Amino acid sequence: MKLSVFTTLGFIFGLAFLFAVPEQAVAQRDDDLLRVRRIEAREVQAPRISISGVGSGRRNLRWLEVRTQYEVRPDWLDEATFTYYIVMRNRNPGQGESEYNMFQGEVTYMNIRRGRDLQSTVYLHPSTLERYGDVFRTAVVVRSQGRILAIESEPRADDRWWERLPPSTGYVLNRNQTPFAVVNPDDYEMIKQD
Repeated sequence: MKLSVFTTLGFIFGLAFLFAVPEQAVAQRDDDLLRVRRIEAREVQAPRISISGVGSGRRNLRWLEVRTQYEVRPDWLDEATFTYYIVMRNRNPGQGESEYNMFQGEVTYMNIRRGRDLQSTVYLHPSTLERYGDVFRTAVVVRSQGRILAIESEPRADDRWWERLPPSTGYVLNRNQTPFAVVNPDDYEMIKQD
């Protein structure tokens, strides 16, 4: 009698395992959907745009561009939100000012096609660079439907350092909020409007 109970239980567990495995094998892991290949920050000049009858600008200021290169593996990804963290090191902190300031901003892309050479960019205005100093480190966290798909930091770090610093919002601009919106627009996915 004991042998038949164990045999029956084994058979039931075996069936449950057989039906559970295909479902797990078919489900795509989060890190299989999107992979960040690289994140980099650099100073760039705004594009020079001339319009007939309008004087040309005299200032030639530098913006901070943070670029993430990534790949998407499924044919389509409905949307992905890239949350950026940029830490600036204040060159000459005054009394009561922090040596470091962290700026946080995000951009959500829609209808992202499969590809290896996709990119996301955000910017800091020249006045932010002038006031708050030099880039110390950057990070991006990519989410879709509430799940984290990818995390990358430059320089690379094992911890989530951005969770320990208080963020300032409103400083990080997506492409559509800058003069860079008109530069190579076909190289970027559609930005979701709020």
